[in-house]
Amino acid sequence: MKLLTKLFLPLLSSTVVIPSALAVVSCYGPTFKNSLTEAEQLNQINILSEINKYFEKHDHSEELVKFTDPQASGQTVEFGNIMKNNYAAKYIKFDEDRFKQIVKEKLGLSDNYVKELRFDVDYTNIIRDFSNNFDVVFPVRVRRDLESHKRANYSPFSDGLFSEQIINFKLKNVKPTAVEKIKLDDLKPVYEKLKTLDRSEFSAEINNRDLSEEIKTTIKEWGIHDLSSKQLESIFKIKIEEFDKLKTEFTKENIKFEFKATIFDIDFSDSNLSFNEGYLKVRLAARVLEKNKQQAETGITSFIKFKFDQKDEFWNDLKLNEMIKVNTIKFGELNTDFSEINKNNLHIKFDKDKFKKVNIVEINKGTNFRNANLVLDILTKENKQITLNKTIGIKKYANLYKEEFLKENIKSPNFATEQITQENLKSINKDFFRQFNSELFSGGYGRSRGFYGANIKTPVFMHFGEDYIANDYQAVLMPYDGEIIAAYELTSKIPFSGVGTVLVARIPVKNLDWSPKEIEIQLNDNNDAIYMSFLHLDAARTLNNDEFGWASETAKLSGDRVIKVVRNVTPEKPQAVKKDTIIGYLGDNESNGGWMSHAHINLYTRRVNYLSLNYFSTPVTSPALSDRDIKRYHSEKPDGTVNWSAIGNTGVQQSLEGSSDKFPAIINKVDPKTGEEIKDEQGKSIRLNEIALYVKNLSMANLEKTKGYANPNLVYRLRDDKSVSFDVRKANNIT
Repeated sequence: MKLLTKLFLPLLSSTVVIPSALAVVSCYGPTFKNSLTEAEQLNQINILSEINKYFEKHDHSEELVKFTDPQASGQTVEFGNIMKNNYAAKYIKFDEDRFKQIVKEKLGLSDNYVKELRFDVDYTNIIRDFSNNFDVVFPVRVRRDLESHKRANYSPFSDGLFSEQIINFKLKNVKPTAVEKIKLDDLKPVYEKLKTLDRSEFSAEINNRDLSEEIKTTIKEWGIHDLSSKQLESIFKIKIEEFDKLKTEFTKENIKFEFKATIFDIDFSDSNLSFNEGYLKVRLAARVLEKNKQQAETGITSFIKFKFDQKDEFWNDLKLNEMIKVNTIKFGELNTDFSEINKNNLHIKFDKDKFKKVNIVEINKGTNFRNANLVLDILTKENKQITLNKTIGIKKYANLYKEEFLKENIKSPNFATEQITQENLKSINKDFFRQFNSELFSGGYGRSRGFYGANIKTPVFMHFGEDYIANDYQAVLMPYDGEIIAAYELTSKIPFSGVGTVLVARIPVKNLDWSPKEIEIQLNDNNDAIYMSFLHLDAARTLNNDEFGWASETAKLSGDRVIKVVRNVTPEKPQAVKKDTIIGYLGDNESNGGWMSHAHINLYTRRVNYLSLNYFSTPVTSPALSDRDIKRYHSEKPDGTVNWSAIGNTGVQQSLEGSSDKFPAIINKVDPKTGEEIKDEQGKSIRLNEIALYVKNLSMANLEKTKGYANPNLVYRLRDDKSVSFDVRKANNIT
């Protein structure tokens, strides 16, 4: 009995019960491919993440990302030319076969696992590396379909779910274009010296044998990987004399450099480490200081070994928790209900050269349904018996919808919409989502799209919010204590462009439940407030909220456009709201721009400076939702006239190039060696009959840097790189 790829079915009857770990796959019982090893089956959700971590630590970029012309290189092809005329798609190739060889050799994966890997270059998000300006980030999406097995049955949608990771490889030493305004010549000798530093004399030690109770409490709450760099530097002391010498060596009268060494993480996972050892991950960086210019920067990551007292129970527990992994099997930790978890849902990974066995002896309820506390029984190679307490899952998160609804639908698959056009949208029926046995879906942040305009096949829109699809009129909750500063409806007659009702919230930083590392990196000394906007809500239910005493009224935007507003909710007179209070309701497809009912959430960090991986700050040049924008929402003239302006209502950044027939994305013939356009006898460019596969200056990383956007899953924790995905095109049989 084969399930059709597009379903038009009523909701499941309440008399039909399908346990979360089981589902019907055929009329005669489940059948499995069994093409993977047992270890691969149990670890499918995590394998691509482990591959990603391997490549973060071991740079194979030069053997995997290559120019097709043997005479071409980063020094012959400027970055600007890479991002034009489909150059990256035609003349830069990712070596899929070599990638497969590497992961087979280094991670011990089977032929059957590796041969089914699929690759897709994320051309829109190719960008100059902010932390090493000599290189260009070349992001590759690696995916593999999930296979059902006896401990995780993905049917009836086993043909559609996949696991995916974006692995950022590098194009090395790429010449900048003039418009980039970065000068690398002065920094080049510093970078070359950084790469060849003698690190054998680098050393690290714990500052104090007894950690403060404050630090211990923070580590217990967040884990050691989520400490800020300042907290890590209070724990450890490093000696890096060879790096310190660079400050003297490169001190010149006419050029000023800034050097910085930052401890940013700890690595206990390396199998070559002794039990009482770990690595500090230290970023060694330098930048040129030039007034009123973009400051070129570079950096490398160094792993510096440290030791701890093996008799110290606190450090022992930290090390053991890193060495022994307990992973969920069917879905990732963010997408698992831990309140009903059992041993059969968990997979234990450990180094068999160091431990004889590890067993789960207890599973205790955590602080909420999204985590659990385990008691492990460990037997070492030396026959030492150890009892270890381990927490899995997540402790801190905010609810977008009611917790009961989230609990029932926590699997929340990610929907991939790449290459969907506006014409495709018309043929997508909302009912197809029901085949995935969930009423909640997430996706969209940092993904390029093309379906917001008619007849657009080039992805000229960058989606900088996250979409959370749910059933019509689902209640939307306030994530933290804060204020609503704007509530209005913005209608549109243009297909697939409406935003419905918009709420804008201000949330004091002190009310956030983010980790110290997230606060440091995402906010970078913004100690005031973040802002969030909620799009596509239902006007009647949201703007007439009885609990708040709201009533909608008509008002005019500039240009005499009529909208509905809650007049007594403004930045000057905000509505105070407590966490988990209902602030609105989803609309239907009419208020969702023709798309399925969902909340589009934008997160505005309002940071003044962007923090690079080198821990250098760079000013945010054009902040989204600025003070000026907020003040413009509601203003009153001396004559009493009230002006209104839409704020927080945009969900995509659009490129002018390729957006219409007036501004086409033209593909011209180029020289593969240089990327320069080839001219005909009249000196004119030779236009090719090709669709642009990407446009320049639209990467999400650049929007985060220049505008201060961030992923709303920092708040809701509903999607990460281990969340399962499905392709909307494939599920709807769109070719």
